[in-house]
Amino acid sequence: MRLARSLFALTLLAPRVALAQSPPPDAPLDVREAPFSVGDFTWMHGSNYQPASPLRLGPVTASFYVDAFYAWQFARPIDETIFVSTTAPRHGELGINLAYLGLELSGIDTPAGGPIGRLEVQFGSTTEAVQGQDSSTARGLYLASRALQYLKQATAGWHFHLLHGLNLEAGVFPSYIGLDSYLPQENWCYTHPFLSDFTPYYLTGLRAQLHPSQNVRIEAWLVNGWQTFGRWGSTLAGGYSVHGRPSENVALTHLAYAGQDQPSDPDAVRFYSDNSAMLRVWHDHNRRWFQSLAFALVGDLGYERRGPAAGTRGLPPSGIMAGAALSARIEWTRTLMSTLRGDVYYDASAAVVTPLPAVTGYTLPGNGSAENPFAWLGAGLTATFDWRPSPWLLVRVEYAHRAANQPYFSGRGGITGPDGVPPVDDAARAAWRPDLRRTDDRVIANVTLRM
Repeated sequence: MRLARSLFALTLLAPRVALAQSPPPDAPLDVREAPFSVGDFTWMHGSNYQPASPLRLGPVTASFYVDAFYAWQFARPIDETIFVSTTAPRHGELGINLAYLGLELSGIDTPAGGPIGRLEVQFGSTTEAVQGQDSSTARGLYLASRALQYLKQATAGWHFHLLHGLNLEAGVFPSYIGLDSYLPQENWCYTHPFLSDFTPYYLTGLRAQLHPSQNVRIEAWLVNGWQTFGRWGSTLAGGYSVHGRPSENVALTHLAYAGQDQPSDPDAVRFYSDNSAMLRVWHDHNRRWFQSLAFALVGDLGYERRGPAAGTRGLPPSGIMAGAALSARIEWTRTLMSTLRGDVYYDASAAVVTPLPAVTGYTLPGNGSAENPFAWLGAGLTATFDWRPSPWLLVRVEYAHRAANQPYFSGRGGITGPDGVPPVDDAARAAWRPDLRRTDDRVIANVTLRM
């Protein structure tokens, strides 16, 4: 989940600090020529455009983030729950989408390298919509959701002066699938396309990041699973990614993942590939109007291979999943921007389409069963308008339209129960069904403060 879901400065930690201090000629190569330091890449989707944080004390940098929102879904669900959404998932209320406090260690360096790490604790409705839906925490003991849901990121590792930098880390870290960052402030749109909502925002395990040159980063990771704190299969999952920036105006990413991620089918294996390209075709900050034009294209392709007994477990047969998103971003001035995005997603075997929250006790109409096949197809169109009066403050207004080939989005009756609250007994639960619609329209206003 995103250049992974974000081009975190963690890949540049030790090099960036040394570079700011005018390194001597005999300094390590990764200090003299820091990765991705040739050019201004702050225009990119999924990266932080802000200057260096002023909240630095010695080798530690503090950070805080507050994302407040108001969302209006045209269906006006009675339970105020906007489904499906990992961002601003409440209707008609003023709310906190995400707030976090963090500490980053990056400035202790020796000839052999230095320790790196990040600890960020988070709160807000998006934590319930993302980490709170991780059902792997209910498998066994000592992995409760309350123990990990509030960790946005927690990593510990070491930076080596190898080539242009090598990082080895362990912990909970951002996912690298889908291009979108977990943080809406880093993305061109506030909400996420289907291919980001259906792919991980975080991974738990080990990762290695090697910069063989200033413009290339190669990563490999060994993780517990597909957006899980724990694991479902008998083995760990894994993958790799390659990020290249051949020029200041071009960024390319290729990623592959494989793992056992079907809770009810231990023999199932998921293969997934995520590929993206970003291109800035025009930029001239000396112009009064229309200073920059950029595009971001993401294409995903995967396959869920079910086990031989899938049918007896009520699962559909093996099938592909595929999605794409295209965004166009215009910077009119240094403070005004707009983005138009279109996206589409297809999932033949219900492998990654977000199910109804488990706490409701209900399933989607298709149910993904062999008797009632679930081949899901959806598309969306999003328009976003940004005002950035300061590098630290972002104000947004966004309109999003989505549609699917079957009822999938919250309707007037909501997804929780009669009158918007859970059924009081088994009889009431059996008599009630979630109100789902084929289309979804919403307007969102957002203010984000980040330092």
